[in-house]
Amino acid sequence: MKGQMAFEGLEGEQLDRAKDLADWWRQMADDEINVVVPKAIEYGSADLAVMGRAMVMLLPRTGKVDPSGGQEMACAFYCLGKVARLFGAYEQGALTSDDTWVDLGIYCRMAQRIRETGRWG
Repeated sequence: MKGQMAFEGLEGEQLDRAKDLADWWRQMADDEINVVVPKAIEYGSADLAVMGRAMVMLLPRTGKVDPSGGQEMACAFYCLGKVARLFGAYEQGALTSDDTWVDLGIYCRMAQRIRETGRWG
């Protein structure tokens, strides 16, 4: 995905829609950076390490996941909680706050960061 031209081959209305979506995405990312980065520095990743070790212990083959894999599993666990909240609201005929989706996106990017660098923060 990295390095590909986002708008290659697009023209007219498709190009306008692509640019609009890209502008929206950049704004969301900028907004997220302003909230997440200071919290990441303040909180650190100790909770992910603890949760990661707990997640690894749940596996049938305990010890087969390195610490960064455990941290990724902790992010997946946090995502599962957010998805459960979504479906709980749907079951009640309601919607969650937008924060639920924001949190899911953040946990996904945290996992991506852990996968790319071996750590969060």
